[in-house]
Amino acid sequence: MKNREEQKKVRKPLKELTLLDRFLFDTAMSDSDISRNILSIIFDDREIPPIHFSAAEQTQEPYFDSRAVRLDVLAIDEQGTVYDAEAQKENKGKRFLLRRSRLYQSAIDVNLLQPGDWDFGKMNDVYVIFIAPFDLFGQDKYMYTFRMSCDEVPGLSLNDGAVRIFLNTHGRNDDEVSPGLVEFLHYAENPEQYGKDIRDSRVQKLVEQMDMLKSSQEVGVKYMRLWEELADARLEGQAEGFSQGHESGVEEERIASIRNLMESTGWPAEKAMEVLKVPAEEREKYLKMV
Repeated sequence: MKNREEQKKVRKPLKELTLLDRFLFDTAMSDSDISRNILSIIFDDREIPPIHFSAAEQTQEPYFDSRAVRLDVLAIDEQGTVYDAEAQKENKGKRFLLRRSRLYQSAIDVNLLQPGDWDFGKMNDVYVIFIAPFDLFGQDKYMYTFRMSCDEVPGLSLNDGAVRIFLNTHGRNDDEVSPGLVEFLHYAENPEQYGKDIRDSRVQKLVEQMDMLKSSQEVGVKYMRLWEELADARLEGQAEGFSQGHESGVEEERIASIRNLMESTGWPAEKAMEVLKVPAEEREKYLKMV
C-alpha cells in the first residue's frame, strides 16, 4: 500500500486532470457525443455513426495508477461496431500490455452472442484502443494498427473484424497521420500547453466539451465521492488495530475532499459534507478544519 505522501502525488483536483487520467477519460467516453467526437478524430477517414452503450459505469478505483478496478466503457455505434477504449498512463511493459489487449478482445467477443447462438457471422467488428504517453513499439508512430494477416502470403488479411490500435502521444510521424490526431494526442497529455492553439474543429470541440465536463457539478460530486468512498473503505477495513497516524491520514483525505468539492461547485461546507456523507456527529469538527 502506498504511504500517504505517495497517495497525495496521484490525487489531483478535477480541473487538473487530463484525458490520460482514467477517471476523466472514462467519464468522457461515457458521454455519447464526446466519445463519438474522439472516435471521429482517431478514425479520421470515416464517419462515425451515432453512439450508444452496451456497458457503461462499473465500480472504479480513483487512483490513477491503480488497475485493481476500472470503469469499462464499451461503446457501440448504430452499425454495430464495438469500441473499447482505455487511457493507459503507466507503462507496464510490452508483453503485459499486448496480452492484456488480447484479453480485452476475447472478453468482448465472448459477450457478442447470446447464449446458445452459434451464428458467428453475427459477431460485431471490434476495435480495442489504448492511448498512452509512451511508445510501446519504439517506431516513433502516433498510431499502430494491428489486424490478423497471413505470414506466408503478404497482403492476405484474415478480416475477422478484430482490430487493436495503440496510440502514442509522443509520435514523430506528423506527415503520416491527420493533423487532428496529432493535436488530439498532444492535448490529451498536456491540455495546458496544447489546448489553446488548436486548428482542427473536432479537437476544438473536444476542448470545449472537456471544459464543460470539468465544470460539471455532477462530475465533481462523482469524483469527490470516489475519494470519500476510498477513505470510508479504509476506515471499515482497518478499524481494528488502526494506528493514530493512519486515522489522521484518513481525516486529512476527508478534509481535502470537502475542500475540493467546495472549490469545484461553490457549495458551502455543510452541503459538501452532506453530499460526501460525512457522519452528522463529525461535521462540526470538520467545519472548524475547512
